[in-house]
Amino acid sequence: MVESRELQRWFAEHIKEKNRPYFLDKYQAKVIADEHKNTIVTARAGSGKTRTLVAKIIYLIAYKQIPPDKIITFAFNRKARAEINERLSKITYDNKPIISGTSQIASTFHAFSYQLLGGKKEIGNKLISEEQQAKVISGIIKNIKIPENLFGSDYTKLKEVAIQFITRAEQQFFQDYNKLLDAINRKTKEIAKDHTTTQQIRTTYRKQMILYNVFLKYQGRLKSQGLVNYNQMVANAASLISANDSNIPKYQYILVDEYQDFSLLFLNLILALRSVCPDARLLCVGDDWQAINRFAGSNVEYFHNFNKYFPEDNVKLFIPSNYRSGKLIVKNANYFMAKALKDYSGCKTGNRQKSNIYIKNIASNLISHSKLPISIENYLQASLDIIKHNPEKTIMILDRNNNLNISDWTLKRFVDLLKQAATKNHIIDKARADALISYSTIHRSKGLESDIVILLEIDAEKFPSKDKTNGLYDIFGDTTKSLFQDEVRLFYVAITRPKEKLYILSKTTNIIRNRKAPDKSKYNFFSYLNDNWLTNF
Repeated sequence: MVESRELQRWFAEHIKEKNRPYFLDKYQAKVIADEHKNTIVTARAGSGKTRTLVAKIIYLIAYKQIPPDKIITFAFNRKARAEINERLSKITYDNKPIISGTSQIASTFHAFSYQLLGGKKEIGNKLISEEQQAKVISGIIKNIKIPENLFGSDYTKLKEVAIQFITRAEQQFFQDYNKLLDAINRKTKEIAKDHTTTQQIRTTYRKQMILYNVFLKYQGRLKSQGLVNYNQMVANAASLISANDSNIPKYQYILVDEYQDFSLLFLNLILALRSVCPDARLLCVGDDWQAINRFAGSNVEYFHNFNKYFPEDNVKLFIPSNYRSGKLIVKNANYFMAKALKDYSGCKTGNRQKSNIYIKNIASNLISHSKLPISIENYLQASLDIIKHNPEKTIMILDRNNNLNISDWTLKRFVDLLKQAATKNHIIDKARADALISYSTIHRSKGLESDIVILLEIDAEKFPSKDKTNGLYDIFGDTTKSLFQDEVRLFYVAITRPKEKLYILSKTTNIIRNRKAPDKSKYNFFSYLNDNWLTNF
């Protein structure tokens, strides 16, 4: 195996990205040089995870002379796939392109499965989109008798619950519907031993059985029409690989990005590939501190117990240096995770720029001087002040949800108003407002970054969110502990997006700061932050 220092020199001398030398730190180089059969890499926020993954592909093609078609890289969505392929297209080895213009090294699990099953010719119109899936589920719900108020009066919410239930059922129980039914009955009996409120148990069981029947009807509807969805496609691909290995490419390297979002469905596909490529080396990269997709079927269990699923010649490596954020932001995030999860495996800082964390109490009892709701006016004025004090900086507005906790106000509506106000008050012109100010939900912000980040509505009712499902998803492994940990990780994602400054806007900062709460669920996450690092503004 090549030494890390030698590999660092080789990259600096031979590899260029946009005509600039491709530098690696010692931790990244160690990952790239590693030749264990099964390797898992923890890459904290801002540590260059994608850069390292791209460098591994470069190393395999240019240094080890592995043919590109012997390497498969799985990304978790089209955006990540496009980013990896685009970066590779801009890499040169001794001033020559590392790959041809048409090569696509990275794929999603779904795109890989689609091609394996015959692509457009074989699947064509059989594959339904998420929007079409939602319509099918809506039609089923409208045509079955559901006891009044069992799911509340909000039809849209019921549809969301059904979609999540079906998605998670397919991820974990796709091959055997009876196992899902057994899990419902078994979990109900377990809960009955611990709970005295039998009415709640009966209600949860009724809900699960209704959703189970919706699931069966949904599966039956697709089957009768010869349709498949994305989860079914991946499961079918895994079955095809296991049954017919002669036509499966014999990969030498299997790389997986965002491994913290792995699921049983994806595990089965990788294990099937391994069965026909038994000597292939597996490299999985991710960050368990950013495992926030349980609702979509992901389970951080596969990250934490990697050696259980891949026991042969395995190793765990770590990329700890955060190059995105300034020192205080990194320290704050480490402190938060140590306090909230008792996990002390935090980042080092590789970014020397100055950083700050500001908090502001958005009072809810002020007299409004406009027709705007009071909270909106206060958030607006605070955000305008931030823009004014940070000229020419990129600013990202984050909220937990697309809908704010104010009637009829969406995150987009608020940001549009903010841009208009900034232009009207001559703080910034319209073109620069559109270029510099962006917004996202916290879930969708993973992987994004900005000079300045403004967190809206960091209040007790949003962080940590209370579990309002009453055990509806416990058959998929949800517990009070796991749900709280998901909340912690989601907040961690939010506070690690900024490069220079983090602004936290909340209606409860004056109540929470410096208080040790006996029951953390009643409070927001300020109780896990270091008060000495928070500056009022």
